[in-house]
This record gives sequence, C-alpha cells and structure tokens, in this order.
Amino acid sequence: MKDTARLTELILSARLDGKMPAPTRNWYGNTDIEDAYKIQETVLTEMLRRRGGKIIGHKVGCTNQGARDLLHLDGPFHGALLSGTATESPARIAKDDYPFIILEPEFALRIGTPLRPGDRTHTAESVAAAVDAIVPAVEIVSSCHEEWTEAGPALLIADNGSSYGWVRGEPVTDWDRDMLMNATVSLSVGKHHVASGNAANVDGGPLGVLAWVANRLPLESGAYVSTGTTTSVHFAERGDMVVARFGPFGEVALEIA
Repeated sequence: MKDTARLTELILSARLDGKMPAPTRNWYGNTDIEDAYKIQETVLTEMLRRRGGKIIGHKVGCTNQGARDLLHLDGPFHGALLSGTATESPARIAKDDYPFIILEPEFALRIGTPLRPGDRTHTAESVAAAVDAIVPAVEIVSSCHEEWTEAGPALLIADNGSSYGWVRGEPVTDWDRDMLMNATVSLSVGKHHVASGNAANVDGGPLGVLAWVANRLPLESGAYVSTGTTTSVHFAERGDMVVARFGPFGEVALEIA
C-alpha cells in the first residue's frame, strides 16, 4: 500500500479530531491487507494513548453473505473492541458522535480459556470449551470514509474494521451449542419489527467465527469476540428506541439521542 504513513494520519485525524470524512479516495480499492492491519494497529495504539482505555476483545465483520454483498468483499476481517467505546445495555448514544450509525445484532463469546494461533487448527467444535459465556450485543458500525461501501477491504480494516462502538447485554453462562445455533434474533425500533435472523446466519455459527479468529489472533481469558451481524443491518436515526432480542440469551436496548 502506497504512503501508509499519510493514510494513517488521515484516519487518525478523522477518528480523533473529527475531520470527517477522511480524504482517502486515493486508496479506494486497495487490496494490501497486510499493510491495512499494520495501519489498524497504529491507529488503535494512538487512540488508546490519547483517549485511554484498553482493548477488551475483537469484532469480526463480513461473516455473512449479506454483509459481504453490501461492502463488495469476499471474506471476513477483524478489528478491536475498545473499553472506551463499549457500554452496557440499556444504553443511550448520541447520533452526532458518529459519522452515521449502523446497528448490527451480534452474538459475542466471552473467552474463559486462552486460545492461541498455531497450537492446532481451531474448529467450531474445538473452541467451544474455551467459551465461558454467550453475550448478546449490538455493534455500532460507522466509517471515516466518504463512500465507505466502495472503499474496499484494506481501508475498512485500517479504520478498525469500521467498528465505532459496542453495546453488550448480560452474559449467559448456562448454554450449549444446540441452544446457541437454534437461537433466533429480532430487531425492533419502537413498535416496529425491522429485521430477523439467527445465530446460524454467520459463517459456521458464532463458534465457527471464533475459530476463524483463534487461528489468527491470541485470545486471552476475559476477552470478547463479537461474531458479526445475525440480521440485516439497521441504519439508525435520532429518536430510535432499539431493542435486539436474542431468544434465550436476552436482549440489548439502546436509544439514539
């Protein structure tokens, strides 16, 4: 990727100083994924230095075909979940704090036993024992790129996988794989039902997504992995009262102010 230092500067200026949208069009369509993850790491380091907090886990994007179709991508990518942009349900978030808001209902997995890449090839079956809780969650997706659906995978990855916030519900520790895979998800705005889905809508189910991450990144005890949207996404507006229901795994509520 050409001039990674300048691209890093533009993303940080947008993220930290509100200079939106970032003038990143010259990099649109770039496919240098290795450089993109290096930029993401630098962006995260500087965000934490200036704003404080820590990385509490990882998000995985484009884990279903609908999301891949929207962004014209052919596979998943990962970003970080940050303590400073994570909150508990019920939550109230301000629309003006984001370039735009897309809400994605997701199953997150809380790690009980650390997982390491290279120990073995992780599978959905092998990682299940490492999970100590299922956590209902809603990811807040946004972007510093003007035409973000056309930007390409590298720019989305560099901008922390378009992850701008995360709202989590109560952890559920009494669960099994069948219970998880059969869980349905619904998203409502006020009295209106806007989307439906289920845990199986992400690649290989949430445990399959966890295996994908565990083969690439070390996962420590207590970390969260948010496994991608289970429904079509919702473009949120000011005044929305949103509830995502996850069957036996509870719900997540948030208001857009």
